[in-house]
Amino acid sequence: MRPFPSRLSNGIWHTTHPLRCASILSSGLKSEPDIPDSERWKASRGPEFHPFVRKLGGVSLFDFTAFDPEAYSESHPLCSWYTFVPHRTDWGGAAWFEIDPNPIRDRFVSADELVTRWNDGGHHRHTIMPRIECTCIGDVPVSAFRSAFITWAGGDEIREFSIEKERQDEYAEIIAEWQTSMTQGANK
Repeated sequence: MRPFPSRLSNGIWHTTHPLRCASILSSGLKSEPDIPDSERWKASRGPEFHPFVRKLGGVSLFDFTAFDPEAYSESHPLCSWYTFVPHRTDWGGAAWFEIDPNPIRDRFVSADELVTRWNDGGHHRHTIMPRIECTCIGDVPVSAFRSAFITWAGGDEIREFSIEKERQDEYAEIIAEWQTSMTQGANK
C-alpha cells in the first residue's frame, strides 16, 4: 500500500477523472452527471445494484477526517477505497475537490449516518464505503468547494488549481501537463 497522501488528510473530498474539471467548475458536482453509466462506478449491473449514494440521489464524497488507512483496511477489508487514492489506475490521474460541508449542511449525510441508513433500510445490495463515504443529497455547488488539485504518477505529481472563476482556466495547463505525461509514459 502506498503512503496515504497528506493532502487528503482531514478533509471531505470528491474525486473524478481530470477531464471532467471544466464541467464541474462551471456547474458544480451533479448527482446525475451527464456521463454514461459505463463511466460510472459500479453501474454496469443496473439500478438495483447502483451504489447506495446514487440510490439516494447524492454525490459520493470521502470523509478522510482522522483517517488511518492501515487501521481502516484492517477493520473494513472488503472496502475498495484504495482504488481511488491517489487515483484510479485506469484513469492515470485524478482531480480532487475539497468540499466545505457548511453550505450543504441541510443535505449533508455523514459517513456514520450513511451506514445507519444503509443498514436500517436493508440496502445491502447497494455498495458503500463504510465510515469514510458520505454524501450530499442532490448537487454540490461550486460555492461549496474549498480547493482542488490534480494528481498522477501514483500521487507523485500534484498540481493545485484555483476554483475562483477568474482563474479557472489554469487547470487547462495542468491537464495538458498530465496528458503529456500519459503520452510519454505510453511511449516508454
